[in-house]
Amino acid sequence: MNHVLTAITLTLILVGCSENNESNVLTSTLAAPKHYQVEFENDYVRVIRVRYGPGEVSRMHSHEPFVGVALTGGQSIFTGLDGISETRPESYPGDIIDGDLNPHSVMSISKLDQESVFVEIKGRYRAKDQSVPNAVDADPVNARIELERPDVRIVRIKSPAGHETPIHSHKAGVSVALTAMHVSVTSASGDVTEMSRPAGDAVWAEERGAHRGKNLSDRPLEVIFFELL
Repeated sequence: MNHVLTAITLTLILVGCSENNESNVLTSTLAAPKHYQVEFENDYVRVIRVRYGPGEVSRMHSHEPFVGVALTGGQSIFTGLDGISETRPESYPGDIIDGDLNPHSVMSISKLDQESVFVEIKGRYRAKDQSVPNAVDADPVNARIELERPDVRIVRIKSPAGHETPIHSHKAGVSVALTAMHVSVTSASGDVTEMSRPAGDAVWAEERGAHRGKNLSDRPLEVIFFELL
């Protein structure tokens, strides 16, 4: 009987220590600020720029619920709280990241620098009822859903040189340019706004009603849009 009680006590202690260790793991920007830097934050999202040099290792850290996109691609080894390491498959520029919430440390085994953008989802955005078709419905050839969850969907938008989208709308979210871009946006009232963005740029976008977009560049563009649902 004493042996049984001792075994139960040890099990409870080990489980308690494991839970305590996991709860004490700091989030990425606190545990490894060199690798995870907050670029933008509001009530709905937190945008984190992720950078690893060849061979660099982060401290053990955790993440809030997030999705992301790889800007450069690369390969890393992830090690969990249990000490077990896993070499993840190599990623490539533009790959979508469905967040890993288990605490881990990361070691880059790439020969070049790695860079990604993570978007943590903090809260729901109360979107207005929009009667104008969303981009994925108005221009399905060039705007395709890559990943959809109850809180966010990831849309890959491609626009050939000179292409103009049909009239459409979109909800609020974060836009990440995978290529340099020079576009014009024409509102329902006819107002035209031009903008240029470098590759890798990540910006918050409020919901937008009826408008058209046109690629003014002589090269195709590609954007990943993290649209809040």
